[in-house]
Amino acid sequence: MEDAMVLSIGLAVMCATLGVCVIAVILPQLGSRGPLHFFLRVATVAGVLSVGSTAMFILAFQGGGPLPLALAAMGMVLAPALLCIAVTPPRSRRIRPLVALAIVLAAAVGASAALLPDPAALNVRLCAVALACLLCAVLSSRSRTLPRRSAWILSATNGAYGLYSLVRLVVGATPAAGSAVDRMFFSAGAAAAAATVCVLLVGLAVVLIRRSPTARARDASSEWSRVALADWQRGRRELGTDGLLALLTELRLAARELDPSAVDVYRGVEMRRSAALPAIRARLRDAYGWRPAQLALLGASGDAARPRPAPSVRGMPRAPRAE
Repeated sequence: MEDAMVLSIGLAVMCATLGVCVIAVILPQLGSRGPLHFFLRVATVAGVLSVGSTAMFILAFQGGGPLPLALAAMGMVLAPALLCIAVTPPRSRRIRPLVALAIVLAAAVGASAALLPDPAALNVRLCAVALACLLCAVLSSRSRTLPRRSAWILSATNGAYGLYSLVRLVVGATPAAGSAVDRMFFSAGAAAAAATVCVLLVGLAVVLIRRSPTARARDASSEWSRVALADWQRGRRELGTDGLLALLTELRLAARELDPSAVDVYRGVEMRRSAALPAIRARLRDAYGWRPAQLALLGASGDAARPRPAPSVRGMPRAPRAE
């Protein structure tokens, strides 16, 4: 009953986290066609699987039989496996092997949960989860699509939970199994609490995508160029505020891929290069799938020292003052 209660609390937390991520981050990005949109879509599916897996575990603990347990085990391994796919560029050659790996792991875990005794099925599940999480940690650390803070959080979170699963597997195979330490740190309730913390941290990584990375110090000896969404009013009429802010996020991500020292400015970004607009347009067109109508919203300026209006409290830039 205590394990089911912990799982129920974890389910509520996961649902709340998923709701915040969908409403605050994912919905505003639905107009995008770039790698960031791909990550958000796949990460949403991984979050839904985490919630569904927890619900199935609760049902299994309440006497639901082998089917809920098998579904719960499959969802538990599919969630980190899908995150491996999410942090990989959508046109990468690694996508198909990662999809195949996710299918194989889910099938193995589901079959073991239905056919093997509980201790053996648990060992198979722990091996699969550890493999998926550690692989996700490596891929996240090497990702160039995500902001650095989000990639670091995903890598550290998945790496920690992968190591936790390996330690849990090793302890279960030693004489320490069933000891007080085992019951304290590796029981079903403790594992559910650790998984809930991981879901919260993954949600934090998703939320941080909406926030700009910490601006680096400028080099005053270099020439800076500003690239901004110049025709803001037309873009807001055609795309809406959320769609326009999604374009702004992708503009800043593309700028940092070209120049890691790029700095966020009012409605755009500043880069340490004299002709930034052609490079930004090419990057947004090739990597993020911007259409000509979207690229036409961009404008450039070499005057990086003029004052800028401050953004409003809710993140929507204020209308420019009349001259």
